[in-house]
Amino acid sequence: MISSKLPIVLGIDVGTSGVRSLAATAEGEVLAESRAVLSDLPAAGSAHEQDPSEWWRAVCRTINELRENLQAGRHWAYVAGIAVTSTSGSLVLADAQGEPVRPAMLYDDGRAATVANELNRRLPSGQAEVNSAFSLTKALWLRQEEPSAWERASYIMHPADWLTAKLTGQSGVCDYSNALKLGYDQEKSEWSAAVGLADIPAAMLPRVVAPGYQVGTVSAQASEETGLIAGVPVLAGATDGLASLIGSGAREPGHANTTLGTTLVWKVLARAKPRLGPGIYCHHLPSNLWAPGAASNTGPGSLKFNEPGIAPAEMDRHAATHLPTSVQCYLLGDRGERFPFLNPAAKSFVEGKPGSPSEAYAAQLQSLACVERWGYERLEACGVAVGNEVFSAGSAAASPVLSHLRANVLNRTIVRCANPTASFGAAVLAAGTTLFGGDLTAAIRSMTRVKESHSPNLAAVEDFEKAYHLFRAACKRHGFE
Repeated sequence: MISSKLPIVLGIDVGTSGVRSLAATAEGEVLAESRAVLSDLPAAGSAHEQDPSEWWRAVCRTINELRENLQAGRHWAYVAGIAVTSTSGSLVLADAQGEPVRPAMLYDDGRAATVANELNRRLPSGQAEVNSAFSLTKALWLRQEEPSAWERASYIMHPADWLTAKLTGQSGVCDYSNALKLGYDQEKSEWSAAVGLADIPAAMLPRVVAPGYQVGTVSAQASEETGLIAGVPVLAGATDGLASLIGSGAREPGHANTTLGTTLVWKVLARAKPRLGPGIYCHHLPSNLWAPGAASNTGPGSLKFNEPGIAPAEMDRHAATHLPTSVQCYLLGDRGERFPFLNPAAKSFVEGKPGSPSEAYAAQLQSLACVERWGYERLEACGVAVGNEVFSAGSAAASPVLSHLRANVLNRTIVRCANPTASFGAAVLAAGTTLFGGDLTAAIRSMTRVKESHSPNLAAVEDFEKAYHLFRAACKRHGFE
């Protein structure tokens, strides 16, 4: 029986569709979870915005629900720390009081594409290029297109930064994983040439700290709104991709991680920072490992099936009978792809005629697995050593059908730990600082445990190898290279 007085940590993830909060012990037991749904603001074209105040209301609601669930066990008095994670590249412009001056631009808001191209043309040779997924280019777009909002802004922030500031009352601090897409060079611990060319006022740029660094403590006002006890340590968070990597159980060089959330996100742990190719970025973990990776616009969030009343798990089982399929497709919720290729005009395609809705769905699942393999091949081409195990995170990682498919297409073992989510990763990050003396690897080792693994079926690998090359050929016909 677990003591009612064990220290616990809280992790919060602000994703595209909702907020997830949880409480966990140093052994990785999740004691309580809470979720709240988020809604997008009406938009046209490539715009994608949300109201930050809705994030805060959702965070307050979910934390209060955790408190209600844990109060009977008296755990609430032993919260050792809290960390927040959010989508990478999403932008919040805030005034001197830390209040947003306009809605947040989310990671996949594509309006800054032209601004990004203009900035890339001015970059010195050899400098990493930017794109519309960067918070830096979004900030430049707002300065150009909405000067009145820009003039009222004092801080350039990301969702995790802003929510951390709401908890502590201290604005202007950002972890280096979120700061990456604002143009921060983690290797040199300084702002990149792109930031200099963008001519962003230094006063608007955040102070950059490591994920897990104690930014402050829960303020009296935040305590009143969230139900947290004032004085609880608030740790700098991370991007959702980095938090998912931490929560996935990956901890050694060569360990790879795919997050299957709304989109696909790749990460691989390495001892040294590799050279970076187009669309590839590199995070640094507090465990002193590098995590080269990338993010796509395709993913489980783009899956569609036309059989009302059938649950996704059942649809997966029906689809399995059609794998591998000769039907080829590429899934995009909107126009444009960023990785494993860059093409702002890319749109979904289907080649071949599925014999049933089940086969159509099988083709979509196969496409996801093929895109995943393509992404790892791109990373390997940059010198990244990808091992034989791929740790999985995100809701779609729970599908055994998709996991078997991925194992066969990648010809690697697919591993899923008990709680491979960004919110759990945020809790592990908080525990690394507050419960494990700053040793993040020890926190991961203690808090994560393998729940299931799927090895490739050697008899099927050759057939899926052929399917993968047919997929790449179809992509090439559509200009996806």
